[in-house]
Amino acid sequence: MKNIYLNAGTINEVFSDLETSFNGVLNSTNNEFKLALDTDLIKGNIDAVTFINGFTSIQVNMTFADDVTLSMESFSASSIVFGYCTEGTFKHSFGISGHQLTLRKHLSTVVTSGRSINTILHFKKDTAIQFSIIKVETASLSNGINDSLIRNLKKNFLNKQPNYTYQGIQNLRIAEKLQQFNDVTEQGMVGHIKKKDIIQSIIAMEIDDNTDNLIRMSRAIKRSTLHQINELKKISGFIKQYTFDAMYSKVINSKNRIFIK
Repeated sequence: MKNIYLNAGTINEVFSDLETSFNGVLNSTNNEFKLALDTDLIKGNIDAVTFINGFTSIQVNMTFADDVTLSMESFSASSIVFGYCTEGTFKHSFGISGHQLTLRKHLSTVVTSGRSINTILHFKKDTAIQFSIIKVETASLSNGINDSLIRNLKKNFLNKQPNYTYQGIQNLRIAEKLQQFNDVTEQGMVGHIKKKDIIQSIIAMEIDDNTDNLIRMSRAIKRSTLHQINELKKISGFIKQYTFDAMYSKVINSKNRIFIK
């Protein structure tokens, strides 16, 4: 078992620390970072892009030669982290002894942290891992971007318990957007803007997916109830029509008397 401790800092500082600690090869231009790792313990790549609107996107593709726990200093209380696993499996916990949540292929998670407790990722040896992370620093979001976006992010994800984790099945539309993000080939400002737009659309989808469950449940119940009422009306109308038709038929076919049974 190997333990790795990652200090908090800017994305530039974090990548520089990783490069130094694991003899990696780091290329960085225009707020984009590409780190290649090839050691006895870690093989793979970590890519990241930072945007001036407070968004950071990270793609990880790694394999460890030993079981590894990666300890990261707690996020700020205004941070929201969205995680998407596309290959392999790993676990997440708040603190080394906290409850471990398993994240595997086709699952996604949302994490916020309001307490000073480290976030721990647990990796198994010889397991290829691919996952994407989108970190949103709401305190850095400018009101000029989208007031409703900021408001809904805070409402849906920051007004929870101090250390909040939600796990669900990955939204296929988000999976498609992540693929589009990875497929962007344009360089410079054009590619940067395309990636920013994709990330912002993913955030909008997350807000929609995580709208207050009570509201969604209420709407679903109302739709279900309305459907049942309409079905009952149809059945009731059918019964009434059937009864009338049956009565009418018996009246017509009775020459001598009216007979209703």
